[in-house]
Amino acid sequence: MPLSRLLALTLFAVPAAHVLVAPYTKVEESFNLHAVHDVLKHGLDFAKWDHRTFPGAVPRSFLPPVLLGVLTYPFSVAGVSLGLIRTSVDVQITVRLVLAAAASLSLVHLTTTLAQRYGALTSNLFALLSLAQFHIPFYAGRTLPNSLALPGVIYAISLILRDESRRITASALALLTAIATVIRLELALFVLPLAAALLLFGRLTFTSTLVAGLAGGIGSLAISAPLDYFLWAPVLPHPSLPFKPAHALWPELSAARFNVVEGGADAWGRSPAHWYATRALPKLLAGAAPLLLLLPLAGVRKGRYAMGGSRAAGEVLRLLGPAVLGLIGGLSAVGHKEWRFIVYAVPVLNILAAAVAASLWSLPYKQLHLLARLGVVGLLCATAAITALSTYVSMHNYPGGQVWRILEAVSRPGPDLCDPGDQCQYDVLVHAIHYHNLPLQTGATLFTFTHAPSSSPAFPEPLEPAWEYSKTEDAALVDPAVAAEAFDVVVTELAWEGAGWERVGAVYGVEGMGRGGKWGIEVKWTTRLSVYRRL
Repeated sequence: MPLSRLLALTLFAVPAAHVLVAPYTKVEESFNLHAVHDVLKHGLDFAKWDHRTFPGAVPRSFLPPVLLGVLTYPFSVAGVSLGLIRTSVDVQITVRLVLAAAASLSLVHLTTTLAQRYGALTSNLFALLSLAQFHIPFYAGRTLPNSLALPGVIYAISLILRDESRRITASALALLTAIATVIRLELALFVLPLAAALLLFGRLTFTSTLVAGLAGGIGSLAISAPLDYFLWAPVLPHPSLPFKPAHALWPELSAARFNVVEGGADAWGRSPAHWYATRALPKLLAGAAPLLLLLPLAGVRKGRYAMGGSRAAGEVLRLLGPAVLGLIGGLSAVGHKEWRFIVYAVPVLNILAAAVAASLWSLPYKQLHLLARLGVVGLLCATAAITALSTYVSMHNYPGGQVWRILEAVSRPGPDLCDPGDQCQYDVLVHAIHYHNLPLQTGATLFTFTHAPSSSPAFPEPLEPAWEYSKTEDAALVDPAVAAEAFDVVVTELAWEGAGWERVGAVYGVEGMGRGGKWGIEVKWTTRLSVYRRL
């Protein structure tokens, strides 16, 4: 059954809209984002790549961002040629739109699979649940390693559900193994139980399972290891990255050893074992969570109704349920937890929630028919409302990304480029700019350095005049007197008034949320960053 054009278009439009309303990024995305930047801007001039100076906390594979950069290149060149891309910030948006489109393609494929296997109702409800939720649409275009892995994971899930042939099933397993090997090793907790289920239920033989695993694991390393070693070897060991060049042969294994075995990730905080079940999943699933509590209802439909929710629930639970339990259960034993580590389980859980919703929608009991449908619609609307609020707050949670607009505004006497509420002066002499930690953590990237020189056809002409940008981590530069020796302008979260510097711009952002306001929820605002000029 073909997917309706409107639904397919919406699966592309919603993640793209999230990119456009929140175009900036956080520090967790910076390694991949800056690697894509270097592919587009510097190409084979590897000495200029950012990781040579700022390698990050742990080594990661360059293969995913290199592939993303190669995919983005023709779109960026075309955008520059047509005048659609006018600043380097527009190039960043293009990168993110390409990644979001990859996630959308995988969702379209999975939604089509569900329509073919279980009918239009289950398929449409899955799509509506996925689009109404916040995390996957919002993060689909973000260069987190998990977001880079997600399109392939969704596509592999779709292949497993769509085609029962051993060849296709083995290909899907090999793809998942490759993604786990190169991009996110925690996916092994998903892949291993999945392989066992496929073997148990006769979808694969022991030999085909072994071959698929070896092909995906060793095959992907045969491609990624030479690339990663070539790019990492000149950097390692680094003062901020205590790894040897040999660790770059399999960056994911080295990162997992450091973060999990040696406890390096514990520095970012530890959570109780139940955190994924009691905190992360309810936020990730929103309205799908109460539907999952009604999962036994997916089996109440019999006879001619069995092609819908009940069949979907049965097959998905049998084939993919162990994978979801393995992922969430395994990661629950690790001290440091983040919702994005289990995001791969969300599409599977959404399928199960859609199966329940389809069963409720088609209940054969007339007395409950209308009530059940109102309940499904209400959950979808509540999920969309939560997402709208989360998106609004998130739009204002990237103050570092707004800095380039402040700098443009304060460096000329022309029209005010500041966003409403931001404070700007004008005619500020800008030549050398230094960024302290918070702006770099909250959206200031190499793409937002709009006055940096560039000769790449994938970048537009830089804005004039040329500026020098600094993001060095020298601790001495938190001293206003030291910074004054080298820089005209400093972007900082610190208060420097009266120390030989004058504040000429400020970026406001979200401080938090609390009770209050017209609707019982109040967003609290504060000055997040300031732009100072040297007196």
